[in-house]
Amino acid sequence: MNAEELELITTFASLAPSVHNTQPWRFVAGDHSLEVRADPARRLDFLDQSCRQLHMSCGAAVEFARLAIRALGYSCIVRLAPRVDDPLLIATLTVGGRSAVQPAEQRLFDAAPRRYTDRGFYDDKKVPREVLARMADAAAEVGCWLQPLNRPGDRLLAAVLLEKAESIESDDPRYREELERWRRDEVADDGVPDAALPSWPDDRVSDMPLRDFVGQEQPQGGRRGSRPNVERDTLLLIGSDGDDRLSWLRTGRALAAVLLMATDAGVATQPLGQVTDVPATRVHLQRGLGLLGYPQLLLRMGYGHGHPATGRRPIEETLVGHAVA
Repeated sequence: MNAEELELITTFASLAPSVHNTQPWRFVAGDHSLEVRADPARRLDFLDQSCRQLHMSCGAAVEFARLAIRALGYSCIVRLAPRVDDPLLIATLTVGGRSAVQPAEQRLFDAAPRRYTDRGFYDDKKVPREVLARMADAAAEVGCWLQPLNRPGDRLLAAVLLEKAESIESDDPRYREELERWRRDEVADDGVPDAALPSWPDDRVSDMPLRDFVGQEQPQGGRRGSRPNVERDTLLLIGSDGDDRLSWLRTGRALAAVLLMATDAGVATQPLGQVTDVPATRVHLQRGLGLLGYPQLLLRMGYGHGHPATGRRPIEETLVGHAVA
């Protein structure tokens, strides 16, 4: 890889989603390889004490980096590498010879700059089954599974547990302090800017409790005393058979593929992470849905009206080493 290609790959990888837009990764370049490494200084000390979300975020960056390498016309082998002797090493991507880019890969590459988290209201149109089926296939390719929450009682269970998880988190001053540290009141290289926070009409609310970034206790609209229209979006759960570091990295790769496929199909997404943040509600979700595996992240999906609003760190802060010509 030459310097120009390396810059493109790492810049593209940094477009990956991460919890609170922390971007907890670093890249180390070699002649024919790229290491993705965790940046523990950017871990959420309260919300992510197990480092589960850090690994999911870095796993998403791995998948974005792989897509960039493929878009340049090279083959790429990904080796996920959670090691006891080198715990910060997330993955090694080995770049091979020339290999034709597949149309599906090119579409996902093209979708990445348009991807964003849309916390606002969605249209009533449902996400087509064929789009969900393609997402499920992509998740299975990296060792994960998807489950739509469409059975009787699934939505009620999710809503109750989301409400409980939000209450548990927001009642803890450590959570509120951490959330405030990652809020940004203007354009910034990281964190969640005010421009990315919910904007809902007064006559519309979601049936799912959404994360309250600003302490309004009603972040998705709906004036008190009114009877707004209740929005019921597509709910999709990403899960894994295991619940270790390797499983979390696989989940991050699956999440990246799912979000890019959604963007390519014109579908907006928002993580409903509270229910899997809190260990107690995560276990209740697992048991209530009768899952054999582990729920990792719940997403709401639909046709939104927002736009990308979060920034990214400059490459000088994330890239270590240089490609050898």
